[in-house]
Amino acid sequence: MNKTKLFLDVDGVIIDSIKAYCSAYNEIYKNHSKFTPAIWYECKKWDLKDVAPLVKSCNEIFSSPLFFKYAEFININTKEVIKELCNKYRIIICSIGTPENIAQKSLWLKENLPHIKEYIFLVNDGCKMDKSFIDMSSSIFIDDVVSNLDSSNADYKIVFGDEYEWNKTNKYLRCYNWTDIHRLLI
Repeated sequence: MNKTKLFLDVDGVIIDSIKAYCSAYNEIYKNHSKFTPAIWYECKKWDLKDVAPLVKSCNEIFSSPLFFKYAEFININTKEVIKELCNKYRIIICSIGTPENIAQKSLWLKENLPHIKEYIFLVNDGCKMDKSFIDMSSSIFIDDVVSNLDSSNADYKIVFGDEYEWNKTNKYLRCYNWTDIHRLLI
């Protein structure tokens, strides 16, 4: 039996990237004279400049080993739901990052989701969010960035997580957490 492909983004879908970013930022910049702690739940901007203003480029943090030191699943049941989804769907991880970020991300995924065997990693130079050249026809795609969903040819698209400036939409069904995903897809 051919399983339906289910493409999963990583940052903001599997990993609580905002929380990990703020924790790494706080450790890196804690001794800076203009430091104010980054509070993850106050983040409203995609580049996190509103909570982490001392960073010149967000890739500085996303490519840091400290980011992955603090990386954790976005919800308490993320790992269990993904494992259950593997019984019904062909899970493919699809994520964008710098070469350094992708190298560390792949190791984090291998350690934390060893049952996932298929990955598509895209090198992103300049923070362009576009996964359009990946054939996702006849599949389901879950991402927290609307531009990735817009550019995809997936048959069924789900925007994930709380509403932010980068994922405001009425075009796609929103799942706020992995409990919602479980209810919808299992």
